[in-house]
Amino acid sequence: MNWKKRLGAVSTATLLGITGQAFAQPANNACSSAQALVVAANGSVTVSGTTVAATNDSNSGNCGSSNATPDVWYTVVAPANGILTASTCASTGTFDSVVSFRTGAGACPGTNINCVDDSCGNFSNVSISAVAGTTYRIRVSGWNGSTGAFSLTVTHQPPAPAPNPTIGPDVITAVITDVPNWGLNTAGTVRAFSVGTTSCNPGDYPVIWVDSTAYLPDFDATQHPVIGQNMFRYTNYGTYSRFEHIGQSWLKHGFVSTNSPGCGGCAVNGDNIWRFSTGGMFDMNGDVLGVNCSDTYSGSLNGSQGGLGAKNIVNATLGTSPFVKGNNSGDTNTRGRLQVAVADLATPAGATGSSRFFVEGQYITADDAQFVRPGQTVAINALNNASYREISASFGGSSVPFVGNTVVGSEGIRAWKAADPAVTLVNADHDDAANPATGYRDPTTWGPQYPAGTTFVRSRYIVGVRVGSLGGGLYRYEYAVQNLNSDRAAQAFSIPFPDAASMPTDITFRAPAYHSGEPYSNAAWTTTKGSGKLTFSSETFAQNVNANALRWGTVYSFGFTTDVPPTSGSADLTFFKPGTGTGLTVGGLTVPTVPAACNRADITDIGDTGAGPDGQLTVDDVIAFINTFSDGIDCPGTAPCNRADITDIGDTGAGADGQLSVDDIIAYFNSFSDGCL
Repeated sequence: MNWKKRLGAVSTATLLGITGQAFAQPANNACSSAQALVVAANGSVTVSGTTVAATNDSNSGNCGSSNATPDVWYTVVAPANGILTASTCASTGTFDSVVSFRTGAGACPGTNINCVDDSCGNFSNVSISAVAGTTYRIRVSGWNGSTGAFSLTVTHQPPAPAPNPTIGPDVITAVITDVPNWGLNTAGTVRAFSVGTTSCNPGDYPVIWVDSTAYLPDFDATQHPVIGQNMFRYTNYGTYSRFEHIGQSWLKHGFVSTNSPGCGGCAVNGDNIWRFSTGGMFDMNGDVLGVNCSDTYSGSLNGSQGGLGAKNIVNATLGTSPFVKGNNSGDTNTRGRLQVAVADLATPAGATGSSRFFVEGQYITADDAQFVRPGQTVAINALNNASYREISASFGGSSVPFVGNTVVGSEGIRAWKAADPAVTLVNADHDDAANPATGYRDPTTWGPQYPAGTTFVRSRYIVGVRVGSLGGGLYRYEYAVQNLNSDRAAQAFSIPFPDAASMPTDITFRAPAYHSGEPYSNAAWTTTKGSGKLTFSSETFAQNVNANALRWGTVYSFGFTTDVPPTSGSADLTFFKPGTGTGLTVGGLTVPTVPAACNRADITDIGDTGAGPDGQLTVDDVIAFINTFSDGIDCPGTAPCNRADITDIGDTGAGADGQLSVDDIIAYFNSFSDGCL
C-alpha cells in the first residue's frame, strides 16, 4: 500500500519544522534557468537533484496532481533521431516524483509532450521520440505537492523499429445483429429503425477507437468510427426489377471496443499500437479494435439518439469525423434514426410478387481509410467496410426478423444482383483524394514513409442496370448508383440517348430522404435530353452547396420507358464538388442504342428537327440536302460550306472543300443510292 499517498504530501514547511534546517533554493528552480544536460547518441547521463525549497513554475496538465507542486528544470538536445527517456527510477528514498518532457523552443515553459507519474513504484519513467538537434525541457516535480531529492537519468536510444503491417487496420461489418423497430412519428407517416452491427478487424494492426483526449498528441477524440445504417427495397416487375434506397440514418459514434473473440482469435497484444510521441508500442485496450477482435453495438445502442451525429460533417473518403453528436432535431420518436416512409414498406402496385427488403451497416474511420499497404500508392482498406442483410417484410413488431445471413464486405446495391442475376454491376473508382497520412516513420531517417502528396485514397461508386422488354417495341431501363465513400459526390448521371428519339415516358427517380436537421436538399433530380444523352441531374455546386447530390452512403435510382433498343456502352457520372477531373466514364453497361451516321447522305433526322444524322436515309435527307444546297450556293471558302458540302471537286475522297458544286450533288445521290449497309 502506498502509505505516503494515503497520508498526503510532505511539504517543505513540515521538513523545516522537523529538522530546523533551511534549504537553499535549487539553481534550476525556474524554467528560464534550467540546467543543461548533455547526452551522447545511444548514451546516458545521470544527475542528482532536489525540489525541496523550489517553487512552482508551471503545471503538467495535472499529471500526478502536480500542477501546483514545486518543480525544477533541465534541458537536453537530442544528439540524433531516437528515443529520449527521462527516469527517476534509480532514486532512493520515498519522494514521489512526476516527470514530464516539454518542447524547448520558444518561451518557457513550453508545450507538454509527455508526462508520467508512478511507472516504477513512486518514481517515474517517461519517453518521447526525439528529432536530432531539437532542444527539449524536462520538468521534475512531485505528486500532489510532495518534494524531495531524486536521481535523474536521461538516456538516448536509437529509434525503435516502427510497425510494418502489410494489411493495416481494416474494420469490416462482420454481422448485422438486429433491427429494432422504434415505431412511428406523430403523424404516422414515418417509421424509425436502427441496425445493430458487429465489427471485426481482419487486418494486422489495430483500428483506433478513441473518443477522448487521453492520447494526445498522438490521437484525438475524432479518431473513432462512425456507423451508417440504411434500408433498401427490391421489387420485381416481371421482365425487369428495381432497387431503391428507402431510408437512411444519422451516424452512430463509436466509443469503446470490447475486443471480443469471434473474428479469428483476437490475438494476444493485438491492441498494442504505435505512439509517435513515445516512439514505441502502447497497450490501448478498449481504445482500439484489436487484430482479429470483434466489437458489437446492438441495434438499441446504434439507435440511441444521443450518440448519433449528422452525416454532412463527415468526409468518408478520408474517414474524418468531427466529434459532434446528439444534436438531431424533429419528431421525438424518429429523429436521427433510420427513417422510412410507411408507404415504402409495402410492395408497389404492378409488382410481380412481394418486394424484398435489405439493411446495410457501414463503418467509417480515418486510419482504416488512409492506410496505404506496402508497395502501393493508394489506400483501399475502406472499400470493404459495408455489409448488407435481408430482412423480413414484417414491420409490426418490436424488431424486424432476418431472412438470411450477413453478406460481408458487400455494399447494399449488391443485394440487387443477388436477387436478380440479370442485373449488371460495375465499380467506378477515382483516386484523386490526396492522402493526409504519411505512414509510420522511417526507422533510418525518422521522417515519413510517404511524403505528403505522394499517396491517395480510393473512392468508389457502383453503377447497376437492368433492362427488360415490355413488348410492342418498348423497353424499360432501370439504373441505380451507389456512392460508397466519395466526398466529391455526383451531380449528374448521363447515358447515351438518340436526339431523334422521343422523350422517354414513365421517368422515375428515387433517393433516400435527408432528415433530422441535415442541411441537404431533398429536391428530385431533373431529366433532360440532348447532345446524344439522357441526363439526370441536381443543382450544381455553384448553384447550391447543399443540393441533393449523390453523396456517400446513398443509392440513387433512375428509370424510364422508351422504344430505343438496348446495346452495350458507357454512362457518365459528373462530380458535384470541385477537384481534379470533372467525373467518371463507366463502361460495361447496358444503354440505349444511339445510331451512328449512316453515310454522308445521312445529314438530318426525320422532320429535319436539327438533331442531325439519325442512322437512316429518308426523303427528309434529300429535302434537307436540296434546301441546304440552294441556301448556300454562294458560300465559297476554305472551310466546309454547310451540310450540303459533302465532297471536293472530282470527289477524290478529300471531303468537304468549302464550296458547293455539281460534284456535291453527284456524290450525294450516289451515296444515297448506296443506302445504309
